[in-house]
Amino acid sequence: MKLISLNIWAGKEFDSLMRYISDNEKDTDIFCFQEVFNTPTDVKLVSEFYRANIFSELQERLPNHDGYFAPVQDGCGFDKPVDYPISWGLAMFVKKSIKVNDAGDTYIFGHRNSRGKDNTTMPRNLQYVKVSANGEQYTIAHFHGIWDGVSKTDTEDRIEQSRKVREFLDKITGKRILCGDFNLLPTTKSLEILEEGFVNLVKTRGVTTTRSPLHKYPDKFADYTIVSSDVNVSSFEVPMIEVSDHLPMVLEYS
Repeated sequence: MKLISLNIWAGKEFDSLMRYISDNEKDTDIFCFQEVFNTPTDVKLVSEFYRANIFSELQERLPNHDGYFAPVQDGCGFDKPVDYPISWGLAMFVKKSIKVNDAGDTYIFGHRNSRGKDNTTMPRNLQYVKVSANGEQYTIAHFHGIWDGVSKTDTEDRIEQSRKVREFLDKITGKRILCGDFNLLPTTKSLEILEEGFVNLVKTRGVTTTRSPLHKYPDKFADYTIVSSDVNVSSFEVPMIEVSDHLPMVLEYS
């Protein structure tokens, strides 16, 4: 099976992103996307550059996949409220040939629509699907971690966020994959909590950055793919492709 995880920057690099998605549509079983907007209106852009209905635009490029949207905040663009219905959150797209036994999300910071005066208070959820494939049971989960506007180091909220993610994962049997934009540095306790008993492929496979050249800041890491020890990893790569300010993480596994 093949999985791609990517913070899509809300579709800011729309044309290159859509080409990449279309090129990988046929042989990718599951896509996990962070920074996804969805609106029932005809609005095309929000906050100047970002796609207001990128969820539906992704679904159009993925006709052989079922889309699952997990919103956390309504009525806001990228950095301020807007005067039309719109939601922001996570999305997963699962190939229709794969049996989905369960799909949903759970909150790991705040609750729906708990954003305060700025994005440092944006609520965060963990989205997941439980699937059957090739005689095996898999849980695929991803999240977009707390952003505090300062750094990607440990905070009390981030440590608690990681503990809540682990509480969810530790209750599940079968093979488990956790991915996404964690907004964490490799040396944090918050990441160590997630790694315990799992394999962090970004570290073990010698990945040198998960940020594309479009990212103009010095930090090199934000995104991770972590698997339980029973997941057989046939390949893992983070290709240098400019479709976002993050790089895609591409996992092939059984």
